[in-house]
Amino acid sequence: MKNIDPNNVVVALMTGGESSRFKEVEGSGNTHKNSFFLPNGDTMIEMTVRMYRDAGFKNFVALVYHKAQTIVDILGNGSKYGVSINYCHDPDHPVGKGGAVRNALDKGFIPQDKYLIVHNPDDLILEFPEIFPRYILEKHQEGEKRGCIATVAIVKETPYAYTGMKIEDGIVKEIEMYPMVKIPAHVGVTVFSPQTYQLFRDTFDLSKKTDFEKVLFPILARDKKLYSASIPTKSWLAVNSLKGYNELIAYLNTKN
Repeated sequence: MKNIDPNNVVVALMTGGESSRFKEVEGSGNTHKNSFFLPNGDTMIEMTVRMYRDAGFKNFVALVYHKAQTIVDILGNGSKYGVSINYCHDPDHPVGKGGAVRNALDKGFIPQDKYLIVHNPDDLILEFPEIFPRYILEKHQEGEKRGCIATVAIVKETPYAYTGMKIEDGIVKEIEMYPMVKIPAHVGVTVFSPQTYQLFRDTFDLSKKTDFEKVLFPILARDKKLYSASIPTKSWLAVNSLKGYNELIAYLNTKN
């Protein structure tokens, strides 16, 4: 089987959500979190676009709603990055991630014969040992050979946000701060084959807000059509709160 050509892929940038937790970051109230200027002048959405561009991907659609114009003002038509970027606006109300993809399909921003990568730009992939976009496509092709039509990028374990304890007969025997929980977690990146598009139409109603992780993933898992692509936990940084933002700034400071 030939590798999937990046020209046969649309990268959907999921940028419609309000992200109330990110409002804790000083100065972020007037812009979308993905278009918020970092101290080095960069933005998370530009970091994501460049990662895919450098791997040979040229076709993008930003799925926008909340403070959409701030995303448009940053990216424009994509020409300054050497790519093409279109914009699909939610209807007059937010429709969630599932509805946003359905809406983009209905409006023709995602061609019926092209693969789709959906990436939340605030889920940053950093210091990955391979070329991440090509890696997840290769893993997706592995899954297709096994009958799968979608692939989730995951980490195999994540830190528990509280103090972990080992307890025997009511007595605390051991303490561990923020222990790693060995439960695979989705990192906000998903590859979809064209065979999934009818499922989006059948499953998501644009009159309400629905996320595909909550609704579509269980259907695909039940039918054994959902594959996984594992990455190191240290390669994923979720920047959706003040804590995540501070971790990103600390990382960027190591690159100066």
